[in-house]
Amino acid sequence: MIRLVRAELLKLGSTRLWLWLGLLTLALVALLLLLTAANNSPAEIAQRGHQRDLVSFAAVSALIALILGIVGSAGEYAHQTIGQTFLVSPVRERVVAAKLSAGALSGFVLAALALVESFGLTAVWVAGKSVPSHLGSHEVLLAVPGTLMAAAIAGAIGVGLGALLRRQTAGIVLSLIWLLVGEPLLAVAGVQRYAPGHAIAAVTDAGRRSSELLRFWPGTLVALVYAAVLAVAGALAVSRSDVT
Repeated sequence: MIRLVRAELLKLGSTRLWLWLGLLTLALVALLLLLTAANNSPAEIAQRGHQRDLVSFAAVSALIALILGIVGSAGEYAHQTIGQTFLVSPVRERVVAAKLSAGALSGFVLAALALVESFGLTAVWVAGKSVPSHLGSHEVLLAVPGTLMAAAIAGAIGVGLGALLRRQTAGIVLSLIWLLVGEPLLAVAGVQRYAPGHAIAAVTDAGRRSSELLRFWPGTLVALVYAAVLAVAGALAVSRSDVT
């Protein structure tokens, strides 16, 4: 199983996809953080909660991890290399499990890079404004495990969805439509807290209270349930698919 996971990680690392998505993550974090910080006064930046908000822009890595998971899972069907993968490992459920592990690990790494950048940029901005730094406070540091867990779970969700659909473009488009249109519509019924996007947001929002989000542990549990359901559905779909 470890060899299969290594093989899946090698597939992701040997293409430019990981590089471009990693650069996209860093660019989005920098853009969002600097635009927000530039529009706030030194008094606002001095607040602990505001510094947590700046660091929390690293959570954009969860969205990129979702896309990476979809492409890593469904991309082999698009490039018609899935047959070779199944020849090497005929037990298809093990292949899906390896892709899930690789997706989660890749999301974790993306989040770690985004956190390093967000902490670094925030520290530079705080120092430049000559205001007290709260980056070592408990409230701000809680963003670290939340962001890492959220990106890892999002990566696994992406793999499950990609395995279920076996179409990377359809998976990405469907995910974005759901996040941008589907979940806001759920707010009408007041059940948006239990949607997958809001569950992931609850994980990244660790330690905070919000009327629109679940608390950290309930949100983590709901997100893991979505990942597990999609993983099982994806494994069943892959095991029953005809690969020529």
